[in-house]
Amino acid sequence: MIDWSAGETVLNEISSISQVHIDQPDDEKVIPWSEGKGLWAILNRLVSDLNGVDVITFFVQNPYAFDSAEGLSVRIGRAPERIEPVLERLVEAGFLRTGDLDGMRIYQMTDDPHHRQTLQQYVTWLREGFHWARMVMDRDG
Repeated sequence: MIDWSAGETVLNEISSISQVHIDQPDDEKVIPWSEGKGLWAILNRLVSDLNGVDVITFFVQNPYAFDSAEGLSVRIGRAPERIEPVLERLVEAGFLRTGDLDGMRIYQMTDDPHHRQTLQQYVTWLREGFHWARMVMDRDG
């Protein structure tokens, strides 16, 4: 007769270790260095709807692009008045920077490597749950 009790003990230990890893918040798994700076939490709060998601996705996909709120609204298919507040909050938090081009306020992704990496990883996280995120966050049409 085979004694399976040792195998069950090992499986129970593996199961409990796996559960601890699964139960960790995504920000601890994705970008642990930003926890102390709170970048993930800040970005999560600032990008609370599809307007914000589309803005940061645009900048992550086009990291050297710069444009006005009006130009960005055409590129991402959102109304300028919906994305201007998002752009300004992202500037205040250090994820975007502004400049002046012929009297027009333009926006561009920051040069700060931690903020850039946080944006990139956040967009990757959103893509992984793309359908869920779109359904949950598309509250404002």
